[in-house]
Formats: sequence, structure tokens, C-alpha cells
Amino acid sequence: LYSVRAILASRQLPNELVLAILDYARYWVEKKRGPTDLEVLMDEEFSRDYSAAYPHLVVSAFPITLYPESEPPKIKEIEFCLVSHDQGWTTEDTRGTYTTSSFWEISILRPETGRIRSGRIHEDVLERLDQQLQQNLHRTSLYRSVESATQTIWPRSHYLLLPRPCSKMEPQRLHCNEMINLTTRENDFNDGELDAVHEGKHAWYLQGNEAARGVHVFDGEMVPRRSIVWSCKANLRWVGDDGTGRGEDFVDSLQQGDCIVLWARAKRRGWENHIYGARVTIRYNI
Repeated sequence: LYSVRAILASRQLPNELVLAILDYARYWVEKKRGPTDLEVLMDEEFSRDYSAAYPHLVVSAFPITLYPESEPPKIKEIEFCLVSHDQGWTTEDTRGTYTTSSFWEISILRPETGRIRSGRIHEDVLERLDQQLQQNLHRTSLYRSVESATQTIWPRSHYLLLPRPCSKMEPQRLHCNEMINLTTRENDFNDGELDAVHEGKHAWYLQGNEAARGVHVFDGEMVPRRSIVWSCKANLRWVGDDGTGRGEDFVDSLQQGDCIVLWARAKRRGWENHIYGARVTIRYNI
């Protein structure tokens, strides 16, 4: 990217025009991460208050590698590729819609003051966050919400969940009380640590699985692959379907040192989330 900028600058083009050309051509740096481990969130007890939050991956929002401090990278857009489906059946009249309790969310983990150096996340801090995540993935039955999972996995990481800027409940959560209200149980939180009573305070709704989609080999596409794009306000672009969240202010809320956590979710009796893989692609302009 720096080489291309230098070539354009050698043509006596002003820097503002060079940057505009690169943006128009979408000539950006990409960072990808995409685990493909098969996981299933399943209500084995068929309980009325079932809720599961599975942290599928954590990734640094900005590059760890060195870059000129005078020109920090700017996130233009983030693309999510999700491969998953629900339990394949429903007793409600919602088959084929996105009125679902099998879905994906995204959160921002922000370091406390002093946890980043020169605008960059410490590489050892990111490694430790990932190690703590891997060590606790087998305890998914303990995680009933984004908040309780974060407290359990990263209790002393000096990272905090960033509240979603908009306090208005996202429309994808409004079809039932279970999707609106935070599900907790005794000892989920220490006294004074529960600062949310509703879902969506610390997570953006990313994507719902199509309700009761057939997964039989003869029913066509067994496991759908969905592509979602959220962008910054300076590069307005949104890609999704009827089950995709708008992602308002997500990209513009990200700061140097932040980490992104992708959550697989399932709520309500009988609902499942079968996860085949998820990939996050972050595109920067430098």
C-alpha cells in the first residue's frame, strides 16, 4: 500500500487525491481470522430459562505490527462470513423467517488506561486473552450471557466490555421477552457487577439463523453461508439480509487497542446454534 501511494505521489498528485483514489479502488489492507471448529449450542435439559453465549473468537481490531504513528490505520469496513444453522424445527409459525432465538452477536473489549503502548495493543496481552479464551471454551454451559462469559473468562484481564452507544433495543430482539431480558442465575455476578438487565447493552446484534431451516441433504443448501458487511460512516456500505443487524456505530466506536469478540448465541427452550465456522475480515486504510 505504501508503494502504491508513493507511485501516485510521484505523479505530483496531492495526498488528499491519492487517498481518495485508493478508497475508490478499495485498495485496502486486509486482516482475516476464521476458526472452523464445529460447535453446537444445545439445550440438553430443555429448560425454560435456557440461554447460551459462546465466544467463538477474539481478534485485535487494529494491526499489532508497526506503522507510522503519524498515520494510524483507519478501519473502513468489517466483513463477517458465518456458517451456521438452528435446530431445524419449530413449533411456532416462523419457519423460513428470521424471527429466531439462534443468532450471532459482536462485542468490543476495551483496555483500561495504560494497557496499550503508543496506540497499539501489547502483543502479549492479546495472546493472554486468547489463551484464557481457549482454556475456558469447554465451560460453555456456564455462560448464559455476554456479561457473565466475559467476567468468567477474563476476570483480571483489565479489559472491559464497551456499552453499545444506542440504548434503543435492536428490532431483532423484540419478538419475545426471553430475547429482550438478560438471563442470569445465582452467582453469575459478584455484588455490584451486574450493570445490565437487558440483552444488547454490551453487544451488537449481528445475524440471526433462519428459523427451522431444513438441514437434510436433499433439501438444497444444507448449511447456509452468510456474508455481512458493516462499515464506517465515511464509507457507507451495508451487506446483509432480513436477519442482519444494522451495526450502527460499531466500526466508528473501535479505537486503538480494542479487541473484537464474536459470540454465538442461543436462547429459549429447544433452540440451538450449530456452528461450522466464522471468519472476520477487517479492512484498513493506512
